[in-house]
Amino acid sequence: MKMKVIPVLLVLAFSLMAPMAMAAKPSTNGFDEFGYNYGARLFNGWYGQWADKPSGTWSGETLDAYLVMKWSDDWIPQADEPVGAWCTNHWTWYSNDVEEGTWYGWDTRVDWTLKDTPPLAEYKVEEFLKIMKVGDVPAAWAEYSAGGAYSAGWGSYASSVPRYVVFQDTLTIYKKTWSLVGQYVWIVLGTYTHDLLITQQNPDGTFSGTGGYPAGQSPYTDPGETSETITGQITGDQISLTTTYLGPYNPGYTATAIGTIASDGSMGGTVPWVWYTISGNAAITYPIDEIINLCTTSPKGLGKPIF
Repeated sequence: MKMKVIPVLLVLAFSLMAPMAMAAKPSTNGFDEFGYNYGARLFNGWYGQWADKPSGTWSGETLDAYLVMKWSDDWIPQADEPVGAWCTNHWTWYSNDVEEGTWYGWDTRVDWTLKDTPPLAEYKVEEFLKIMKVGDVPAAWAEYSAGGAYSAGWGSYASSVPRYVVFQDTLTIYKKTWSLVGQYVWIVLGTYTHDLLITQQNPDGTFSGTGGYPAGQSPYTDPGETSETITGQITGDQISLTTTYLGPYNPGYTATAIGTIASDGSMGGTVPWVWYTISGNAAITYPIDEIINLCTTSPKGLGKPIF
């Protein structure tokens, strides 16, 4: 189904594993400047940190992807590991497309330089895969491949049984949405300020909360003040927000403001009148949109020698 582009990413994944065989293990534990912790058998860092390893210093290039690797103590890439030696890759990147032809946005990654600050992108993509050294048993390989595992494309025995297989490979695609939960002040016609408190937002983009006029005058009990109920809908970057006055001022009045969420999380529009927020910002979140299993798990159990 998705298999024709898998080798492209695996070439990348295996090229990243190679330094673990060449780099000298330090005498102390802990992470080095590149993200390697040989004592714990972990790499935790930017794709660019690995890429600069041979130069001996990190240039600061992230290459817009983050990688976490874990490997068994008998994993020595492209050497004579025992059956059952394994390595995992957990990739994260951001893109505005998730087409199969670009490996779900891998070839069109959005600039990303701060690990804990997502860039402005339509999608976040994570891939987790586990590669294991296998033995030269054709019947067992036939059974295993029928279960969904596939060759890692990194050499085969004379019998054509692959030396390494991928027996777990899952893509998780997260689609950008805006979270409105929080406090705001919005202004209508450049004059009338309203409090806005969004307390609930649902997966379908609907939201609800409370408000009041004028801003800062809660509990809005004077004759010229009103508390409000708020409902609305987010669709992409578009927002509609309906307010209903509860009184004392003009109870029952209702209006629906329609507008756009800007890249900084501020909101505004011109329907039915000019309006915009003057405090508070929506936040980008990435709920799961789709999970794609590119192969099935081992029929003999995850993390165990398969032959």
